[in-house]
Amino acid sequence: MKRLVTFFLTLLVPLLLQTSASASIVTQWNYTVDGVFVEWTNTLNDSNVYGDSTNGITGSSAKTLTYNYDGGVLVDPAKSVTGYSKLSWGDYYYNGRRYVRENVNPLSSIVLAATSGVIDTNGAAKVGLVLTHNNNAIPASNLDLASGIVRAILKLTPVGGSALPVFSTSLDFAFYETPNNSSTPNDVFVLLNPEVTQEVFHFYGIDYVMDFTKSFSPIPAAYRTALGLAADAVGWVTSEGATTIHETLLTIRALPTPEPTSALLMGIGLGGLALLSRRARRTA
Repeated sequence: MKRLVTFFLTLLVPLLLQTSASASIVTQWNYTVDGVFVEWTNTLNDSNVYGDSTNGITGSSAKTLTYNYDGGVLVDPAKSVTGYSKLSWGDYYYNGRRYVRENVNPLSSIVLAATSGVIDTNGAAKVGLVLTHNNNAIPASNLDLASGIVRAILKLTPVGGSALPVFSTSLDFAFYETPNNSSTPNDVFVLLNPEVTQEVFHFYGIDYVMDFTKSFSPIPAAYRTALGLAADAVGWVTSEGATTIHETLLTIRALPTPEPTSALLMGIGLGGLALLSRRARRTA
């Protein structure tokens, strides 16, 4: 048995040392979060994308983003998408045949702004994509934004290391202009696919979770009732006649990995089983 265990340890110890060296947790990351509107729908249920003629929602500040992962799925080669950093509305109405523009000022808008910084693994949340809603009164006959899709990307680089492939996902949201009465004085953005706000990635023997779930809060009950929203609806509210800045929040945490001691004990156990099997064959 001594020879067998010695042989087993001769193989196992270097492997454990190599695993321990390669599985060191990255404690800090440089990050950039960015995004563009890739689709938007007006209150006539008419959807548009970059390059289409107007549907009463005007896109501006075009930007092209390139990414390697789409919702956790590798895309090879990398993909690029062009969209807008800003959507504006309130100056168009539909006369039954076409969209007509009139001079309305100020318009309502929503603007996406990129953010960069350094984030600690298992540390405090950092600001990600920033959404600014300029919520202005517009004529009742004119078109509002109803919903949209944002392509959000995350670039991660271990401090002192090389950049990871670019992660991306699509955030679907609905926008509601409320009656602005005493019980629902604000307007509401609702995230339609909250399941996309967590993603696991593997890096040198460690699994990490990047998490945006803290970016969105439960929609208050009065708004859920007035708008017919589900009890678990999440998003954010914005003040009428004001500018509301909504900051998404990013955290990164490392998932637990087996301790080297546990792996060593398991290996010794397997070695013992092999020895018992060998003796059983000799006495059979």
